[in-house]
This record gives sequence, C-alpha cells and structure tokens, in this order.
Amino acid sequence: MSAPVRPPAQAPSVAAPAAPGQGGRRPWWVWAGPFTAWLAVLLVRNAYLFSRPVYEDADQGADSVLIEQARHFSLLIGNYSRVGFNHPGPAYMYVQSWGESVFWAVAHLVPTPWNGQMIAVYALNALFVAFVVAACYGWTRSLTGALLACAAAALLGALHPQVYSSDWNPYVYVPAYFAFAVAIASVAAGRVADLWIAALSGWFLVHGHVCFLLFVPALTGCAAAALGWQHRRQSGRALWSFLTRQRRAWLPAVAISALFALPIALELALHWPGNFGKYLSYSSSDKAGGHGIGQDAQYALWYWWPRANAWAVALAVYAVAAVATWRMPSGGHGRRFAASLLAFAALSTAALLVYAATGVDTLQARYIGFFYWTVPVTVLLALALAVASRPPSKVALAAAAAAAATALALFAAAPATRITTSILAPNGHVNGVDSDPGLPAAVARLAADSGGRPVALRVGNGAWLDMTGLLVQAQRTGITMCLSDSRYEFMVTSQFTCDRAQLADGVRYWLVSWTGVPPRGTHVVARLRWSFIAR
Repeated sequence: MSAPVRPPAQAPSVAAPAAPGQGGRRPWWVWAGPFTAWLAVLLVRNAYLFSRPVYEDADQGADSVLIEQARHFSLLIGNYSRVGFNHPGPAYMYVQSWGESVFWAVAHLVPTPWNGQMIAVYALNALFVAFVVAACYGWTRSLTGALLACAAAALLGALHPQVYSSDWNPYVYVPAYFAFAVAIASVAAGRVADLWIAALSGWFLVHGHVCFLLFVPALTGCAAAALGWQHRRQSGRALWSFLTRQRRAWLPAVAISALFALPIALELALHWPGNFGKYLSYSSSDKAGGHGIGQDAQYALWYWWPRANAWAVALAVYAVAAVATWRMPSGGHGRRFAASLLAFAALSTAALLVYAATGVDTLQARYIGFFYWTVPVTVLLALALAVASRPPSKVALAAAAAAAATALALFAAAPATRITTSILAPNGHVNGVDSDPGLPAAVARLAADSGGRPVALRVGNGAWLDMTGLLVQAQRTGITMCLSDSRYEFMVTSQFTCDRAQLADGVRYWLVSWTGVPPRGTHVVARLRWSFIAR
C-alpha cells in the first residue's frame, strides 16, 4: 500500500489567521520584544535620568503638583487646560506618581522625583507600542506582521521623536491613540479579543484630554455598528454567544471601564457639574470653533504634510493603500483588518474635522491635534500589510525586518529622542522639560525668610512658569506655600489657594517676571529662571 500523499507545506502568510474573533494566545515575545526595545532606546538615550537632578516648573511643574496628590490617592482630575478647566481624569498622573514612588522614593535609582516620573512615561509608551504589535500579530500570526507593526511604530518615532520621549501632555496622547486606533479597527474587523486593548488605551485618552470624549465614543460606536452589521442576520444569537462564550473578551474591558470611570464619577458627585459644566460652557461659547471648512481641512492636512500640496500627498498615500488592500487575497482575514485600518483612519479624520470646527479655538494651536500624526502612519501600516501578503514570504520577512531595524535606528538616533532641559526647540515645539536648578534653594530661602510662617505668593503676569516649580518643591519639602488669590486654581487646584488663616498669619511675597521691576527698596529674596521673588 502506498504512503498517503501529504499536501505541500505552506510558508506562514500575513493574511491568514484562523478565527480572528477567537484568536489564540499570542506568544510572549510579541509583547516583550517591542516593549523592551522601546524602553531600552528611551532609557539609553536619556541615561542622565539616573544621575542628573531635574527640578521641573512650567507645565511639568503643574503636572507634578497633581502627581504629588496622586501619590496620596486623592487626585480625581486631569491636567489643566489653558482655557481654564481640568481635563476629565487623572490616569496619566497616577502612572507618573507610581514611577516617582518606585524609582525615586523606594528604589532610589534616580536623584529627583521628576526623573522617576519620566521612567513611568517611557514604560507606558512602550506598552502602547506592544499593544499595536500584538494587535497586528493577532491577525497575521507571523513574525512579518509583528515586524511591520514595529516598523510603523518606529517610523512614528523617527518622524516625531517627542511622542515617545517627552512628558508634555500633547505628546503623551499620541502612543495611546495609535494603540486605540489599531485595536478598535481590529475589534471592528471581528477580533473581539482586542477589546480590552481598545478599552485601556481609549480610557487613557478620555482621562487625558476632553477632545477624546468625542473621538473614543464615536470610534467605539462605529466598531460596534460594524460588528452588528457582520452578524445582522442573527444579531440576537450572536450577542448571546458573545456574552456567554467570550467572557475573556468583554469582562476585562468592563473591569477596565469601571476602574477608569470611578474617579470621574466621584469628581462629578463631589463637585457637580464640575469640569463637565465648564466643557459645556466652553463648547457653547464663541471661542470654540467657528472656522471655515477650508481652514479645518488645512488644519487636518498639516499633520500629513506640513507644506504645500498636502492634499495631494494625503490623497495619493490613501489611494495607494486602498488599492493595495483591495488587491489582497480575498479569502484571508488580513484584507479585512487592513480595510478596517483604512476605515478608521478615515473616521479619525472626520472626527478631527468635526472637533476643529466645533472645539478648537485657534487653528494655530497645532499641538491639540498631535495625536492625529498616527493616522498617516496607520494608513502606511495597512499598505505594508497588504504588500507583505503577497508571496514569497521569505522576501516579505526580510523586507519587514529591514524596515523595522531601519526605522528603529532612525528613531534611536534622532536628536529629540533625548529630551533636554530647554523647553523650546528651534521650531517652537516643546522638546523637553522646563527645569530650574535654583528652585530648591529659592524655596529654602523663602522658608528661612518667613521664619516658618506660611508663604503667601502673589503672582504677577507671566510669572506662573516659576510658580508651579516653587509650589511643587514646597509641597515635597513640607513648607506651607499658597497663592493669595484663586486666579491659578485651575492649574494647581484649590489646595494651594490661601485660606483666611494663611493670609492673616503668612508672610506675603511677590513673584514677578523679569519684565517687571520691583519698587525701590523692595527686598528681593531669590532670583529664578523666569522671575524673581520680592518681599
């Protein structure tokens, strides 16, 4: 009897995972590989975090005021907005507070608290990159797909290094949005196992900035509609099957949502309507939106190509990706995922246009939309997956490995991957941390000059840059310092607004920017980077 004929072995393809909605467990290296690579690049390039003390002020100082409250689990709000309210939630602040506690207060691996906060930011960004890679691997089930996702994430870093290296809030939203957009596209295409990734990254976005109260629910609703359409003929049975048989998909998402909703709900219950009332007031004011559709379109196109003919670049890249996706093998699941990536890139664009028209006060504030940088990269990722779905697979694997290595090397070598202590780069973008080494000495002089009584600061126009640094240093060293009026309460919370007893018993000081001149005979206690302190 002749031996049975075996079908020829096929090389793994980018386009053919079985049962994407169920999906098996992803191997450990899919998570650990990109996480370790990104964290290593950031820590090596910023190795001075382990030796050089950094004393933050300006925006980082304002964040640190909140982070110190998070260390005591008393923070319920997010970072401040320049229009006078706080963003919805404290998730990022808690992550940074854990970095400060672990790496500075407990392990003593870094010389100052801010340095520990930065390590936590880097770890969180590396985690979001791992989410992107894991979501792509879930569809491709191949090393090629994982490497292409790494290449896309590294390309984002090579083009805009600050999105991984900086702790300035408009940058920290970018990795989270990339993870959310890829994960929610994966869910919409049928892989509900990625729902928890979408939930975690989406909730971080909602906590971080009020604009994501539009983006995250809108894209989540579109994903739910896409899933409903796929099962429209047996919607009831499909929903019951999902609830009963796929608890591993939705239970983590529900738990994550409950945890992240808790501080927002508590803040609303304690201070109704709180910041949400301010959001509504701002959105109905003449400050929000009011631009022409052409201006809004130019605002979105800037993130594709900040030069002339940006529309042609965006149209060409998207059209090529769409054609390549359409030509993918129709029997594989990879085509569905690539098409979903393109669809959610288009939905993100539509949401940005709506937000620019209704919520952005000045279109010169490009930093508001930095997270949209991920959309062109997502389109390129879909294009790469489509191209790599064609045999021969060994060529695709070699090309993916070369692309990932090249993009990661460019990101690692980019000057802005190493953050500086000069806040503004030549292009005017925030490129590091605003730091003043004179802050601890200034706080010590104020404590000595006031004789242990409360220090009541009256802040002049433009002097807030040093104000936040003084407050956080006083907070860390146990010195009572407060502001004599509530003008900056939205920035540093009511904890630092002087009460009647502090005003009556405290010693009052002016914090004056260098553009001001103290009256003749005024006793100047300390001089800082942006201002001086006068009795």
